[in-house]
Amino acid sequence: MCGRAYETYTDEELAFRYLGRNPLNLPKRAPNYNFAPTQLSPVVRVVDGERRVELMHWQLIPAWEPEFKTRLSTINARSESVFESRLYKDLVLRQRCIVPLSGFFEWKREPDGKHPYAIRLKDEPIMSVAGIWNAWHKGSSSERLSFSILTTEANSFMSSIHDRMPLILSRENEEGWLDPELREPRAIRELLRPCPEDWLEACEISTRVNAPRNNDPEILKAVR
Repeated sequence: MCGRAYETYTDEELAFRYLGRNPLNLPKRAPNYNFAPTQLSPVVRVVDGERRVELMHWQLIPAWEPEFKTRLSTINARSESVFESRLYKDLVLRQRCIVPLSGFFEWKREPDGKHPYAIRLKDEPIMSVAGIWNAWHKGSSSERLSFSILTTEANSFMSSIHDRMPLILSRENEEGWLDPELREPRAIRELLRPCPEDWLEACEISTRVNAPRNNDPEILKAVR
């Protein structure tokens, strides 16, 4: 499960990380310290052979929905069953993307309740999380883009906090994941693995993160 994250990178950092150039053609954004489903996020995909960064809605909206909303649980897609899913099986073959996150939040069950943690990469300011995207009303004036984050079983580091985690790509695997010409399920499955445990670090944070309306730098401050 990945139901909350944070994005504190700048547009310049994002542009140089994924495009090798600046600027981005995005509306001006503020840091999002408490990124929640149905909000917009920068997403990287390949269009006409070139990488593009666009804002997309976090909760994949199926093309058949009459309105741009759904009651389906589509903020995450389980990587273990994505090829068997009626909703996701074609998207994972043709419409893959990267969701750039500064980190994500997860809640650890303790005897006295759930304790939130902020998890990030030790050596990189931005993590490349595997996603799949969809276009609603494709080709029309009302076209809108949305995405799901792929999750996987927890590695040994994350398993002490939660049994699931987002699927974090290595730099070496980013090109293959974004390549719309890569459509062989076996090759794609090779990319669907938890990242190494030594990539990650975590700290316990305040329960203020539980409410999406709380969105400020204090969210990320360690409590112990």
